[in-house]
Amino acid sequence: MTRQSAEARARLASMAVSLSFWLGGVSLVILKCLAYFISGSELIKASVFESLGDVMSSAILAVTQMKVRDERDMHLYPTGKKRFTPLGILFFSAFAVSTMISLVIENVEKLFGLSDEEERRLLLRRVFDEQPRLRGGLRPAQLEQLIESYGEEEASDMTHALVVLLFACIVIKSGLLIFCLYAAKHGESEIARTVSMDHRNDILGNSLVLFIVAGSAWCQRTGSGGEWLEKVDPASSMLLALYVLISWLQTASEQLRVLSDRRTEEEHEQAIVAFAEDHLKDSHFQLVQANTYHIGEGFAAKLDLQPKDGTQESPSEVARALDVLENAMLEANLEVREVHARLRPTQAKKHGDMAWVAEYQR
Repeated sequence: MTRQSAEARARLASMAVSLSFWLGGVSLVILKCLAYFISGSELIKASVFESLGDVMSSAILAVTQMKVRDERDMHLYPTGKKRFTPLGILFFSAFAVSTMISLVIENVEKLFGLSDEEERRLLLRRVFDEQPRLRGGLRPAQLEQLIESYGEEEASDMTHALVVLLFACIVIKSGLLIFCLYAAKHGESEIARTVSMDHRNDILGNSLVLFIVAGSAWCQRTGSGGEWLEKVDPASSMLLALYVLISWLQTASEQLRVLSDRRTEEEHEQAIVAFAEDHLKDSHFQLVQANTYHIGEGFAAKLDLQPKDGTQESPSEVARALDVLENAMLEANLEVREVHARLRPTQAKKHGDMAWVAEYQR
């Protein structure tokens, strides 16, 4: 198979991201909003917020990346721009978590309290008890049957449109999954591969929502369900809201980690140390200590170097060697955004005349 050009691969990756945002994000939010207005289902409401979260996080990434690439105000944010993206995601995480908590509480109340249908039926029974003349010639059994059937026909009339909208969401996501897998393979794009995993998870989630909605409507239409049927919607909505809540809490935790200058994971630090040692093996310096930290998007590396035995270098040559190391590490594929290399001199008694070290430090 002929490998595509770099421009074609970049175009495929860009198209996968754009289609995923507009077709797989914005359009799905619109379709699910229509489905919610038709049905009033709490489950679909939770699904709307799940899709809205994907859209907002993608929008935050796009806006913050545009801000990071803008170099006009770089002098105002010498290091802070690397924190724009995690700050934006953390801000929306707080909103999503508070919204999901409210949704969970609302569904818990509906799950363990009276449903809207039960409240209306209770109200009707109270009206007929207080106003016996309204009963007419209905016997108690006929009256109870009339009360129990109240509102069922209206709900079932909307089932077909609801199923069509939810099925359309699954079809859209399936098409995007196929295209993103194609872009990941032929465009050699890790972004497209990551987005395809998100589409796959959304297909499973939307299919589950469709199954619950269609199954509940079928049980209601055939009279197969009992009182438990009215608890299916708030119970499934509560579970979905809890899943979204946990997901955003994990996202918030990750953003706090990268914003707090926390030490990087061991594999990242080892990669940076290995690169520095390989770069310095033919020089007059050796690495004695390396500290690496998260600084938002990427890492900061603080490197302590020491002259090798018998080194005699001028201050300008020392400065040049450190600059070369810093630039090489920034250009390497290590996600390093800042490098601070400093010299840690050995004792002058061990190495003779080290006056150049003191001069360099000044």
